[in-house]
Amino acid sequence: MHISALRLTLAAAVLAGSAVTAAAYDRHVTIHNNTGMTLYRFYSTNSGASRWGNDVMGTSTLPNGSSMRLNFDNAKGYCNFDFRAVFEDGTVLQRANVDVCDIGDYYYTD
Repeated sequence: MHISALRLTLAAAVLAGSAVTAAAYDRHVTIHNNTGMTLYRFYSTNSGASRWGNDVMGTSTLPNGSSMRLNFDNAKGYCNFDFRAVFEDGTVLQRANVDVCDIGDYYYTD
């Protein structure tokens, strides 16, 4: 294959890959619990929604010093989510507009 034809083929492959990458965000976030307390419930919803989603913890808990990886992929392509964490002593921590397309880790600390 001629060098300029190879360059065109590579350029086309790079452009096609860029288009796919831009649309295919990695919406996985690892939630870290470094609060000194056990995390009992964790809720999330796309920012601006009128109610919280289901508790993703179910019957599990997240002890201090532990982490869990959550998948925020969705059919609508949302990136901004609100988080609500409930801890063993009843403390509730909420954070609005977490960009799950931009971060890979979210930390709860004391």
